[in-house]
Amino acid sequence: MAKISQISPQKTQQRVNIYLDGKFAFGLDLDNFLKSGLAVGQELTDQEVEKLVFKNDFQKLYDRVLRFISVRPRSRKEISDYLNRKKTPEKLVEKIIGRLAEGGLIDDEAFARWWVEQRVTFRPKGKRALLAELGQKGVDREISEKIIGEEIDEERLAGIAAEKKLRVLKNLPAQELRQKMTNFLLTRGFSWETVKKIVDEKDFEEDN
Repeated sequence: MAKISQISPQKTQQRVNIYLDGKFAFGLDLDNFLKSGLAVGQELTDQEVEKLVFKNDFQKLYDRVLRFISVRPRSRKEISDYLNRKKTPEKLVEKIIGRLAEGGLIDDEAFARWWVEQRVTFRPKGKRALLAELGQKGVDREISEKIIGEEIDEERLAGIAAEKKLRVLKNLPAQELRQKMTNFLLTRGFSWETVKKIVDEKDFEEDN
């Protein structure tokens, strides 16, 4: 058993420091502190201390994850990887992801839709590239294929990407332009059939 010898507020956060037997033991966010009913002179078992430390670690990491996902939507895998980079115990990872899921803050289908919409708007890519990107983000392939099928008109996007690239390549000889355009569209993940159709539709001889 250890006795709470001091409880003091931290200067910059809504948190308190808990001292046991004259020594700093752990910090606790104000919400969990108030719920716990801790008081100076109270004795705690090792198990009780362990639970309080777990609550403290959970809240700190949960708040960090909330900041992490406030920047942009994240997939479940991205959040898990973020926590693992911080060497978070698996038990905490599971609890944090569970809490996020309960609050509707993790949704791989919504994330996939957002990701595809961003690509369509700012950096058009083909289905193959998008499937690979979403796979790297840990999104289930079935979900990825569903969203891409709903959101992507590959021919239209390839045409948009080609028009943008043409501004850079327009002064090249026609044959070189065709080759570079073909390579560019293929690296963007567009299918060979789509790329060939788009390149064939462009009258590079006339443009040059």
